[in-house]
Amino acid sequence: MFSQKSNVNSTEMQFPLRLRQAALFVAVLLAFPASADDELFFSEMPIVASVSRLPQQLSETPASVTVIDQEMIRASGMRTVEDLLRLVPGFQVTSHNQDPAIVAYHGLANGLAGEEYGPRVQVLVDGRSQYSPLFKSGVNWNLLPVAQENIERIEVIRGSNTVSYGSNAFMGVVNIISIDPALTKGWQVSANHGNNGIRDEMVSWGERIGEANVRMTYRSLQDDGFQRGFYRVNNLDQWTYAPDSRQSQLFDLRVDLPLSARDDLQLTGTFARDMTQYGRPGSPSNDPLRNLEQSSTAFGIQWRRVFSPTDELKLRYAYTEDWAYGRYWREHSITTPSGTSAPLRFSYDPGGRSMLHELEVEHRLSFSPATRAAWGAGAKFTELQSYAQFSTPGWQDRFAYRAFGNLEYRPFQSLLFNLGASAEHDSVTGWMFDPRASVSYHVLPGHTLRFSVSRAHRNPSLYETSGRFDRRDAYTGILDINYLAQGVEPERIDTMEIGYLAELKEYRASLDVRMFSERIPNYIQILPLPLPAGIPDENDRQSTRDNAAFNFATYHYGRADAAVNLENVRVKGYEYQLQWRPFDSTRLIYGSALVCIEAELTDINRVADDRGPNTYKIATQTRDSAPTHSQSAMLIQKLPYGLQASVMYFRASPMRWRRNDPTSIEASERFDWRLAKGFTLGPVRGELAYTVQMANESQQGRTVNRIADRLQWVSLRLNF
Repeated sequence: MFSQKSNVNSTEMQFPLRLRQAALFVAVLLAFPASADDELFFSEMPIVASVSRLPQQLSETPASVTVIDQEMIRASGMRTVEDLLRLVPGFQVTSHNQDPAIVAYHGLANGLAGEEYGPRVQVLVDGRSQYSPLFKSGVNWNLLPVAQENIERIEVIRGSNTVSYGSNAFMGVVNIISIDPALTKGWQVSANHGNNGIRDEMVSWGERIGEANVRMTYRSLQDDGFQRGFYRVNNLDQWTYAPDSRQSQLFDLRVDLPLSARDDLQLTGTFARDMTQYGRPGSPSNDPLRNLEQSSTAFGIQWRRVFSPTDELKLRYAYTEDWAYGRYWREHSITTPSGTSAPLRFSYDPGGRSMLHELEVEHRLSFSPATRAAWGAGAKFTELQSYAQFSTPGWQDRFAYRAFGNLEYRPFQSLLFNLGASAEHDSVTGWMFDPRASVSYHVLPGHTLRFSVSRAHRNPSLYETSGRFDRRDAYTGILDINYLAQGVEPERIDTMEIGYLAELKEYRASLDVRMFSERIPNYIQILPLPLPAGIPDENDRQSTRDNAAFNFATYHYGRADAAVNLENVRVKGYEYQLQWRPFDSTRLIYGSALVCIEAELTDINRVADDRGPNTYKIATQTRDSAPTHSQSAMLIQKLPYGLQASVMYFRASPMRWRRNDPTSIEASERFDWRLAKGFTLGPVRGELAYTVQMANESQQGRTVNRIADRLQWVSLRLNF
């Protein structure tokens, strides 16, 4: 079997692991410190509004939050937002290659059909959800409608938050908040040019026109992706060149317009487009080389009225239209009822079109100095057309509405209660009710303990609830049913957590610890099930009582994949994040997570497959879907002469992204670094930087047979 370590660069470091980890801390001691002044360190914990929709200090939120600020974004040198999430404890991120990136929290992401886009972490850009009906209620990170240069901060909620953001904020929330256009006047241009075809350009313009603040941004990303793959070519399994390029463009417009002393209006419009190479060499009949084109067009309008500093009302409407096209010919071999093999050649297009309308009202108010609340209601109407998901050119639709509320009550200065609940009704799956209760106690100044319990749901996608995928031969008309929805309920997760947050001003540091226990009694898997009577699949081998020993269920009408609530999952562990500023010129962020997953099928007899390989793969993939141990670290160091250096370190134990991979993704260790020089030329402010990713060794992607090598590029940014 192939291995990443057999194909790494000769530059891989072989010195002991502990010495590698210690290098980050030695770098701090060797840095050039400026004079330390404790008063320059943050005097209060950051204020966030993503958890309960109430502005709260981190020490008083009912959930753990990691904030990625502008300094971290710029110093990281990361080209994509999802890469930044590697810095968040407990998060796993696949690199871009022939599949879109998956962002998962505590694993539970199966990179097979139905979950290619990571459906359990909610992603918001200025309040607009990035979940897409076309992409199976997941997030297509290739079409994320925001440029990193326009991001003010990213608030990452580690844990469920359906109370505030609906049924798909199942395992966490990534809230991307863009910079106010009033703060981005003038022009900004930037470019990245490097190896592996890296060619990125960005231009942004902001100005005040009348009473309105306007910002327009254009960004283009391009690279060659993963260039090495382990495939069978000319009847030989070998490492070979595998085309994998990607080109994407984004246009983003934001207008902030004050209407009166109390009212303002925000208008947004975005268009994102992506073209990615797919396919593998040596497979012209099943997975030929081809392009997949995708786009996302969105428009949003938000009206806000401020009654007082503690009382405001928001009304928001958003429309999103997603589109994808990538038609090609596929060929498979199926087994007929007589036991013979028959070829099946058909035209396949994984794309389609979806339209999503969202309307939401939110009211934030204060009843007394000790009591605050946020409540609201929302509705979504979805239309989806995709032959690959429904085997029909017709439109599928669903309608959902919800009401939510969060209450904050402080009986004493040191004691704080947070209570919240959400009730949601979906036209396909029915009612969901999600409560949350949290108590925070300031045991000492700067030291807070938090205990919280919550329940959340994940609403299945239309593909999971209503999908059907038929494969029909273009010449003989032979029909094979590959996927048929047979009834599935929303996933449910019950969470209990204990948090500790310390603001250690005397040490110029902060520490955030989260211990958690999460249980999903009805986790959804896509498995082969017997087809019901009346829907015979005459081209699958039928099981009989005589050979039932080889199957858990007889399937007289054939079988097909289906989404089914068939696994009981328990996730336990802890995670912590330390931030430390030993000097004014030095910043260190370190995170670590321990994640232990247990999983078992609740009714193994429903699976229409042999006892050994398939059921073993299912349980193994769930248990291994997150690395047991993972670490991340980031050192930002200001140097003399306007220089800034940053080093990033990521380490993870083995894990498994895909059920069908023969082995797990191996344990990985990755070093990135960046060196930047700021300068001023008359009215122009700029920065020249050099960034290296995977400096120490090659990295496996979502699959074990795709390898990414070292990346390096030069960046230039100008503001005028």
